[in-house]
Amino acid sequence: MLAAGDGFPALGPGMNDAVNALTVFNGALIAGGYFTAAGGTSANYIAASDGSTWSPLGSGMNDWVNALTVFDRTLIAGGRFTVAGSLVSA
Repeated sequence: MLAAGDGFPALGPGMNDAVNALTVFNGALIAGGYFTAAGGTSANYIAASDGSTWSPLGSGMNDWVNALTVFDRTLIAGGRFTVAGSLVSA
């Protein structure tokens, strides 16, 4: 796990729990993990940063995110969740 000073700039107040995955999608840094708040804002396990503030990514997931990637211009998440936004995932 990385700590402050490991070469990554601070991204505001941060998360209230662990970040498991990071990727860049549509020019934003996307974080997924065990957190339910990002930058002091409610964010259910997934959030986006424009480099200065964090915001929730839609309504988020119903459980933690362990992996993020982008394929064919689509953000793909993996984890323990069974609902992403309003969609049931298998």
